[in-house]
Amino acid sequence: MTFAKGFLLRGDNLAIMKRLSRFTFRCAYLDPPFNTGRTFDEYDDARTPGDWRAMMKPRLERVRELLADDGSIFVEIDDTELGPLLALMDDVFGRANRIATVTIVRSAATGHKAINVGPINVTDYLLVYAKDRKKARLRSLVRPRRGYDEAYRTFLDDPSAPIEEWRFEPLGQRAARALGFSKRADAVRAMGKIAFTAETERFAIQHATHVVRFAQVRYEAVSKAARKLVDRSRKSTRVLRLERAKHEDLLLYRGNRILFLSNKVKDGQLVEPLTNVWDDLGFQGIAREGGVVFIRNKKPERLIQRVLELATDPGDWVLDPFGGSGTTGAVAHKMNRNWILVEKERTPYDAARSRLERVVRGEDPTGITRAMEWTGGGSFVTKLR
Repeated sequence: MTFAKGFLLRGDNLAIMKRLSRFTFRCAYLDPPFNTGRTFDEYDDARTPGDWRAMMKPRLERVRELLADDGSIFVEIDDTELGPLLALMDDVFGRANRIATVTIVRSAATGHKAINVGPINVTDYLLVYAKDRKKARLRSLVRPRRGYDEAYRTFLDDPSAPIEEWRFEPLGQRAARALGFSKRADAVRAMGKIAFTAETERFAIQHATHVVRFAQVRYEAVSKAARKLVDRSRKSTRVLRLERAKHEDLLLYRGNRILFLSNKVKDGQLVEPLTNVWDDLGFQGIAREGGVVFIRNKKPERLIQRVLELATDPGDWVLDPFGGSGTTGAVAHKMNRNWILVEKERTPYDAARSRLERVVRGEDPTGITRAMEWTGGGSFVTKLR
């Protein structure tokens, strides 16, 4: 097994990045000062808007130079400098290379925030750009779904049969029979609606290859062949199929597309495509993650894990010029990515160094350690050779 290696460097990130020309990074994650106007124990976060932009632009330009042609950059910010940052990144990377603006829900509307006038700020934003959108290699990810998708309420008796023999019935009716009742109404009466609904959903997930929904086809967005089949299907009582080389076959019933629940089940759990709203990462309780006590502005390891899952493969190089408490390095190391972190201030640098030493020794039980089955290994150094 090949273990990750890394560099934890102390100093001005722009000066250090000018010395990294021999490295090519698949991904860069930046968590720069948000310019909140406050001074923290770890760093000063008060600049004029002009000074903040003047600080950020050359650093973004240098990161772009260091990225691989198929690489991407993720920059986290709150709404204080969101607009200026968008303008800067459009200027440096090109608006055509903007991939997404992700909203990250980091807290709830509780505590002292709840007394604020107007909408309560509970989000950060993650600006995602490719160096070259046409070459970018970003994955499509899924996340656990909260609750059953009630659109999937039809049961297909035998999906292995020829499609002209397919027969459908209500999911609840089939689930009732599986539970020993002759019809759905009897099951609801005996079990109660809540219990029967839960059993029906469990039955559906267990038999996901049989459970379907019917969805309207975006007529203007499909091929001529697909439109012709849709027209035929609207007049037919049988299932029709269009074989397609680059996509799943198009299955139609009475003008509607047939979609299978099995495409939304992974490892026995309902999932859904990852969107640009991330409300499932859990910022609460991370103050001591990695053994580093930062009360504010710390990022959860699961956030960086998602970024690296989207944008990298094992063995790729990851850059974080605002290294902070070392979260990016810790996550990259546990995920077998190589990494370079730069941190200017002594306090967070020392904290990051201790954290990363524990990761290498396998002495960090927090964050994504269990999920990655991390037990230690690899190495890092604190000087460029």
